[in-house]
Amino acid sequence: MKKNQVINAVCCDARQVTEESFSGYENISINAAILIAGERARALLNRHRVSLNVANGLDLPDEEKLEVQFINGRGELNAETDGIGKVLVVNGRLTLRNGSLEAAKRYYRILVNGKLLMPKSYEGCLTNLQVNGKTDYYPEGASILKADTEIDALFIRRAQKASYYCGGTLYLLDGTMDAEAVLSRGIQFAAKKIVITESLLEKLLPCIDEETELCRVPDGTRHIADIEELTGKLVRKYGPKLCVSGDVFIRDAEALAELSYLSVEGTVRVAKELEAAFDELDAAYRELSIVDTELAYIADRPVLGISADILKRYPKGLRVKDCAKIKLDANLSPETIMDKLKISDCAMVKCTKEQADAVRMIAEDVAMIVTADSEETEEGGLNAFLGSLRDSHVINAVEYKL
Repeated sequence: MKKNQVINAVCCDARQVTEESFSGYENISINAAILIAGERARALLNRHRVSLNVANGLDLPDEEKLEVQFINGRGELNAETDGIGKVLVVNGRLTLRNGSLEAAKRYYRILVNGKLLMPKSYEGCLTNLQVNGKTDYYPEGASILKADTEIDALFIRRAQKASYYCGGTLYLLDGTMDAEAVLSRGIQFAAKKIVITESLLEKLLPCIDEETELCRVPDGTRHIADIEELTGKLVRKYGPKLCVSGDVFIRDAEALAELSYLSVEGTVRVAKELEAAFDELDAAYRELSIVDTELAYIADRPVLGISADILKRYPKGLRVKDCAKIKLDANLSPETIMDKLKISDCAMVKCTKEQADAVRMIAEDVAMIVTADSEETEEGGLNAFLGSLRDSHVINAVEYKL
């Protein structure tokens, strides 16, 4: 018989617990986001050696019916949502639509692990709500737009609502937009950020929520999303004034020379030989990285192994960025690492003890450098932990009834 019982659950319903539930165990531990228990169950839990690590407690009579709903990803509540007799657990994003307040109140409990979006007027109205993450608010009655939405002349002609909210960036760049129609119809915009041309800003400023961050760009600026590299073809298609959402790599001198304005909401990677020309553009960006194009470049890999044979393919060296785990071959000398390798913005680099000093010299923004010795120490700690569980009955469940 196991000496200990460990229950790990998102929701643990202990209302039907009995004396027999504790039989044979010296210790019982309950780790749960939500523990449901009535008066009788709480008395039993207190009488026995039950260790509770609980984020939320819900007091319900033993006979009360309960349904636990789980949403992984995106979910929403509206006026017709039936929350009676239910607990809602959301791992992701939950949106409370206009008119959903009373429906949300009917839930026993709403637990959001991630992000909540709801009308500003709902703030402080839901005592049954807990958010482990971030809460954003939108104006009452507003229609919710997708993140990174462009508002053009056609959108204004088709608009049915008077108020619009965007949780990301809203782009108002269309010079043909009828600003007088926007004003006369009382259309309002609220967003985390609005990118707007100079001429439209003067006309539409009364239509923009005062808490919205504004970014003024020259007339004629075009918005581009999800591009990897600036090319001459792209500039000829969209024009010399560009606003880019995401990252962009610039190594085409002719394409750069054609630009008169550039705003990048992510990282700009610029070829080293174009650094002076890029400075003359006076671009706006979140982060700038000057890149030696003679170095090979590998990025965005979950696991990457680097051996001497791989580095031989890149005589000028290799730059590695945004990888989760990098494993260095034990045959790589510290001198080779120093001469041929650059590592940045990675979670973990695994190497030998002899390689560690060289890795520290060439690594930038690396969370963890793990050597064989430290790994053995971690493994020993893990084995000790597993040994402590040898006499334990462990239950892992999303929903568990004790």
